[in-house]
This record gives sequence, C-alpha cells and structure tokens, in this order.
Amino acid sequence: MNYKTHLATTFAVSLPYMTSNDALTVGSLSLLAVGAVFPDIDEPNSYIGRRLTGVSHSFKSIFGHRGLTHSIVGLLLMGAGAYALAEAFGFSENLAFCFCLGYFAHLVEDSFSKKGISWLQPLSKKRFQSGFNLIYYSTGSIVEQLIFILSILAILYHFSPLEFGTLLPVSLEGWLSRLFD
Repeated sequence: MNYKTHLATTFAVSLPYMTSNDALTVGSLSLLAVGAVFPDIDEPNSYIGRRLTGVSHSFKSIFGHRGLTHSIVGLLLMGAGAYALAEAFGFSENLAFCFCLGYFAHLVEDSFSKKGISWLQPLSKKRFQSGFNLIYYSTGSIVEQLIFILSILAILYHFSPLEFGTLLPVSLEGWLSRLFD
C-alpha cells in the first residue's frame, strides 16, 4: 500500500476515536500520520525511507522489508520508544498513543495485502493474510485506489457535521450521508 492510502485509511478509521476522546489536535494528527508510515522505514523507496535514507537502508539490511517493523514486536519496541520520548520531553502520553495507533493501523492494512505480514517476527517468519486470500489488494492496484477513495469519502463524511461544508461550492453532507447511511 502506498503512503497516501496508508494515511487516508488510518485517518478514516482513527478520526472517530480521536474526536470522541477530544484528542483531535495538530500534534495527535501529526503523530498518527508518522505512525501510519513508520513501519515502512525498512523500505528505502518508501515515503519515509526516502527521507531517512541511512536508517532505512540499515533496517532493510538487518530485517528485510516487512520484517521486524511489520510485527507485534516491532510495534511494541517502537511504541516503547514513543512513550519514552514523550516522557523524556514532557509531552502528553496521548501523542505516543496516536503514534502507536497509526503504526498498528499500518500493520492491519498491510495484513490485507496479497502477501500479508509476519505478525510474529522474529519468532516466526510465517506470513498472515487477514483476508484469507479472498479479500486483498496489491500495491498500486485498482483495489488500492478504491480503498483510497472510500477512505477519503469516510474522512469527509466524518468532518461534515463540523460545518466544513460551508467552505465547499457543493454540499457534500447530503451526498455523503446517502453513501454511508
């Protein structure tokens, strides 16, 4: 899944939680976005990998793509790091939680790819495909594009009660509510 789809899908599934818990801030959205792309640090050609080239090449040579960073152990290690940084710099633990939420969403999203992920790395390299090989996407495919579009529509629908519709030349609220009700 490319980074835009990871971001859109992660935001679509996370925004209801964030707004219901008064956690919708620039900081929380930023950390959610970083978490949503961070597992791909093990791929030098990824969005984050191109920005952290040395780190990305090191991760890929040690763990391979969709290795440790795409596992529960990777989530726990990176999450512990995020909480430690929040503690050290006096930031809210909510920011670390948003990073972890984005990271976990990325793993779930990748588990629906055709190849799946190795949730149990480094204990096992067995890949799990969450859609039981019936529901899946391939990176760059029409299915991924559809996931992206549906995620954007879900985000727009989520924000429609916040009266952003007055900024648009066409009222999306009625159209989107018919799509999702």
